[in-house]
Amino acid sequence: MRFAAVAGLVVLALGCSDSADVRRYYPAEDQARHALESALSAWQGGHASGAVPGATNPAVQFVDSYHAPGRKLKAFEVLGLAPGDGPRVFTVKLTLDGPTPDVRTRYVVFGLDPMWVMQHDDYDMLNHWDHPMKSGKGESKPAS
Repeated sequence: MRFAAVAGLVVLALGCSDSADVRRYYPAEDQARHALESALSAWQGGHASGAVPGATNPAVQFVDSYHAPGRKLKAFEVLGLAPGDGPRVFTVKLTLDGPTPDVRTRYVVFGLDPMWVMQHDDYDMLNHWDHPMKSGKGESKPAS
């Protein structure tokens, strides 16, 4: 349910403008990188997805369905910015606890205030109006 609410807010924010104006919602590279590092540092510090504590002017919202409650982020390294003139997309190496400690993933950063930091798969689901479905046992399963 939380993902659906986030998706609705983001679509409202971005969908109400014509395509020529959408670029104004793409932050500068340094601002986007700062928002990403703030979100990942909050996760590393034990905070849940959602509003990033201490991030103001602009506020930062973090959405990452892989950030399961209790899954600890030990370290991260921003490897670089992908080329393009759309939202800022960064490749990041995450060092997590658990059986698969190192993961390379991408994060998309967009918006003004709040600025959104969203794991790329979540961003793709949002763009395709998709969301994780609940199984009969109340567990999330990937959308097909």
